[in-house]
Amino acid sequence: MSRADLLALTPQAIASLSNLGLVKRAQKDLEEGKGPRLEELADGTVVGTFEDGVVARLVPGKAFKNGPCTCNAATVCRHRVATALAYPAFIATSAAPPPAEVKAEAPWSPGMVDDAELARVLPRRALERAEGFRKRGYLAQVRRGTFEGEDIPSVALATCTVRFLVPRDLSYARCDCSLGTGCEHLPLAIWAFRAADEKDPTRREVSVEVARGAVTTTVGGAALDTAGDLVRFLLLEGVQHASQGLAGRFAVARAGLEGARMTWPLLALEELEELLGAYVSRAARYDAPRFTAVLTEFFARMRASRTPGPVPPRAVLGMDEAPETKLDYVRLVSLGIRLFAEGRERRAEVVLADPDTAGLLVVRRAFTYAEDQTPEDGAQLGRRQGAPRTTLEALAHGQVVASGATRRTNRLILFSTQGLQRTSVTPQSGDWSLLPEPLLVKDVRALESAWRARPPRFLRPRLLAENVHAFAISRVGEVTYAPGAQEVHAELEDSRGHGFRVELSHRSVAPGALDALAGALTGGHGTPRYVSGEVRRTARGLVVEPMALSCEHGVVALDVQPTVTTGRPRTAADAPALPPLAAALTEVEGCLAEGVHQGLRHVPPAWSTRLDTVASRARGLGLKRLAEDLGALGAALARARASGAAGDEAALAETWASAALRTGVGHEQLGG
Repeated sequence: MSRADLLALTPQAIASLSNLGLVKRAQKDLEEGKGPRLEELADGTVVGTFEDGVVARLVPGKAFKNGPCTCNAATVCRHRVATALAYPAFIATSAAPPPAEVKAEAPWSPGMVDDAELARVLPRRALERAEGFRKRGYLAQVRRGTFEGEDIPSVALATCTVRFLVPRDLSYARCDCSLGTGCEHLPLAIWAFRAADEKDPTRREVSVEVARGAVTTTVGGAALDTAGDLVRFLLLEGVQHASQGLAGRFAVARAGLEGARMTWPLLALEELEELLGAYVSRAARYDAPRFTAVLTEFFARMRASRTPGPVPPRAVLGMDEAPETKLDYVRLVSLGIRLFAEGRERRAEVVLADPDTAGLLVVRRAFTYAEDQTPEDGAQLGRRQGAPRTTLEALAHGQVVASGATRRTNRLILFSTQGLQRTSVTPQSGDWSLLPEPLLVKDVRALESAWRARPPRFLRPRLLAENVHAFAISRVGEVTYAPGAQEVHAELEDSRGHGFRVELSHRSVAPGALDALAGALTGGHGTPRYVSGEVRRTARGLVVEPMALSCEHGVVALDVQPTVTTGRPRTAADAPALPPLAAALTEVEGCLAEGVHQGLRHVPPAWSTRLDTVASRARGLGLKRLAEDLGALGAALARARASGAAGDEAALAETWASAALRTGVGHEQLGG
């Protein structure tokens, strides 16, 4: 009888079980007639015999890498890969009747696997570790699949992603942790599928919280209270007055959050400390609106962790996140590079897409230049090292195959150079059609709909490149240049004919980016096929700040392109002013940020007057509840100043937080 598991394996799935290089080599050998002679034994074992006498065996129920081969390779070899790739053609030309179509069988869910089967296929210690996670409770994002092509079921856990490449056979379950197979993450994924099948058996993607017994609300406890006291102190004293002498308090708060495994509040607190340090040293990276946003985020996470809501407290606090995760074999495709400049410092971030897990990873490099050195920009900076034996420019244009890499909580990736662990970078073709959705956007309206269903940004995981996507381009409309804003604008259409906008501003650290963008969009590198970049919602629709374009003749990474003299596109007027609601919310955010910078204990009377003005404007535009929050903030400020009591000051901080949270949610809903 034919092997349904081998017939279900696609070349992409086989690459996940081995590596892409072996698959390509085996495919080339098969095309040249150098493939194995196949035989299927009575027990289902498929035997591949090669011209040089090597014999590979694919045994039913045994992991792909554990199939015996006389070449004695310690890992998956090209002989096992070629045998698997040749099997569908062998069945098609053999006299044996083909197996029943998988589609005709009852749909299979990994949740159908019982614990007895898990105990049979997994080591006892792996199951014990998984039971420990289930006892504490964990979060998972379940994605159902049809097993047609590359549409396979998967479960995204806090530290890794488990994929089920073949139905009804756990030996083909693949995890992107360092073990790859047979790890404790497999039962966690199966239990997550069970919970999803019970919660909603029809939706394609389901978020679940899994625990042995009832799931209880997570309370922040003393660690969150200690950090919260520090955050309230920062708000009351302000950046101007609280920027020195706080190292001890930050250290205590950090240690408490780290011990309680509250990853997202910990990262927020570390960012606040870094921004304060930048203000003290007069560094350019201090940003008052950013400090206010992080402060608001901390209040949001404290409240959401202790109030029942759609986002589980464990997710709000990041309690299932591991500081680092060792990865097995990964194949990544670059979506471009972004350069940053802060005084004499330069930073580069290369965004890499993982087609297997639909995730994004970021390579970050930083450079500091002495007073007698000229900081590098653009193409010069691109010649700096980005990965082992590879420049930033090559990394931004290439694809990466790595083993033994480490992924940080925020999705930063560190490549290893130890032992047999290797990282290789080769040029990519720019064919981003293999990227899964939603990494690759073919319908901007579907992306907008998904974004509207997301939790507010201050409750989501703190991930780098969270809003980076690649977009398929069906048509390039008008490309214009706004000289006042020094921006290139372009109107594009996706695969469905829905429009979206591309906007890129001039930055001195990337002097060639604007000309490179205009040239690529107008056919300078052949027909543009895809564009990648940071996406934001605006009142006028989706806007992409591009990082790279994939064109007919190659990939163009904008920030590291050399400066060239080209004809500017048609001149257009600068972008119109913000709509009234968005403008009002922006004004409120500025007022609240000014209060944070000066400190609510120290704001002058003029700030209260400004607060009354923005509240009145919000009320006039129909933002009644926001106006009430701002009015309550003014009243709380007056009470706290009159009494000086700790209770009134604590109430003042909470009232400020309520106004800031409502403003942030409103701005996000409007596309700010």
